[in-house]
Amino acid sequence: MATVISYGGGIQSTALAVLAVLEGWDVDEIVHVDLLDAESPATREYVARFREWLRRDHGRDITIIERDLYGDMLARPGFTPVPWHGRREKFMLKRQCTREYKVQPLTRYLYDRYSGDCIRLMLGISVDEYHRMRDSSAARIEHVYPLVDRRLTRWQCRDIIERAGLVVPSKSSCWFCPYRSVRSQLALVQHYPRLREMAQVLEDRINTERRLRGQDEIVVLRSDTGVEQGDFCEAGYCDS
Repeated sequence: MATVISYGGGIQSTALAVLAVLEGWDVDEIVHVDLLDAESPATREYVARFREWLRRDHGRDITIIERDLYGDMLARPGFTPVPWHGRREKFMLKRQCTREYKVQPLTRYLYDRYSGDCIRLMLGISVDEYHRMRDSSAARIEHVYPLVDRRLTRWQCRDIIERAGLVVPSKSSCWFCPYRSVRSQLALVQHYPRLREMAQVLEDRINTERRLRGQDEIVVLRSDTGVEQGDFCEAGYCDS
């Protein structure tokens, strides 16, 4: 049976990978799905630094699977897998991004890479987020939660990262994720000003298509304060 860590670039999955290398766990691979221009720039920068630490200090690497969520939506503006809010109406689109751009690419990779084997997929969910635990829908993949088994909280995960001499990562998820708080999105846009222009280009492209179809417009960057940052991903692939 193969054992793989699903690495998301956030606090919990970083702590999980740190524990694995420091304690010498029997792990075949650490895998990260990079959504390129859709990914938070801060997360992409952190993953690059963490990958260098793994290589330099522990002789390990991260396998990167690339998927272009932002580019796909620009090319096909009628394809809206992100659960954005309506501009005027109180609605959210159906969330498909996690499944189509995180879960399915990782599953396909694991099935090809470990053909015929059963796979233990370690996910970075801490005990204070145990409600996000899910069984795998893939026949040969078993989800396991080492942080929950150890009763480790998010704050304890921060301590694990700091004791390893590493900077604690920020929340990971796409920069336009509607489950981010307004403050979180604003901080990203202020630090990476090109994101505002990217958001406007994408929003204009999608809404032009939606108007042609007689559909209500959506907003890519949040401006309300009604919903604060909560669960990003039901299975721990995005923010972990």
